[in-house]
Amino acid sequence: MGKFCAVFFDLDGTLWDNAACSECAMELVLPRLMPYLPEGEDPAEVFVRFNAALLAAATSSGTISGPYLSTADRFEELLAGYGVEQEGLAQELSRFYNTARRFRMRSFVRPGARAVLESLRRGGQIVGVITNGPPAVQRYVLEALGLGPCLHHVVIGEIERYCKPDPRLFQRALELAGIGAAEMLYVGDDPVTDVLGASRAGVATVLLRTAESEPPQGKLSYAIPAPDFVISDLSEVLPIARGLS
Repeated sequence: MGKFCAVFFDLDGTLWDNAACSECAMELVLPRLMPYLPEGEDPAEVFVRFNAALLAAATSSGTISGPYLSTADRFEELLAGYGVEQEGLAQELSRFYNTARRFRMRSFVRPGARAVLESLRRGGQIVGVITNGPPAVQRYVLEALGLGPCLHHVVIGEIERYCKPDPRLFQRALELAGIGAAEMLYVGDDPVTDVLGASRAGVATVLLRTAESEPPQGKLSYAIPAPDFVISDLSEVLPIARGLS
């Protein structure tokens, strides 16, 4: 493969470690939450339950989607699971959690992320993001991380009415960049939403290997293709994007 005209990235999990940031924020919330839970409850179990509300998704014909849950919704479900009925508690916990998360976000930008985006731009390549999620949230994340100015295009699932791994989201990025599929490289951390989605659109893929990047367990109704490249650090994108690897 030669030099690519455009390089698009996944946001959550790829350009920043959103899972670790959320865990950090939850650790700060726990002292306020634990008094309402059964005595001796394991904090790790609380965090698992909190994430379960977000990770619940419907899988149909290879398309994964699910209703967006606000942080307050997630705390409501968490508390309901424990049988806790305390008016206003979910909103209070949500505000504290979001504040803690906001102040820590930049600490969880992937090493070298900004430098990689800026280097690609200086080299004349189109740089963008393809992400699922609500536009207000994802635009806020890009602004809070300081990555927005590095990008030419941002493609957001809820605006386009498609969610990764739907190939139409990647095709929209190709339209914005004004290029063909063979001229684009896509970098993500999820074998399904990122690698499968981009591959379906005929786009070359790079899998960033992280703790969350293992393929899903169990029998699937579709095959997950192997990525074209596998990296462990975002800096490894540069020689691939320039056709040197």
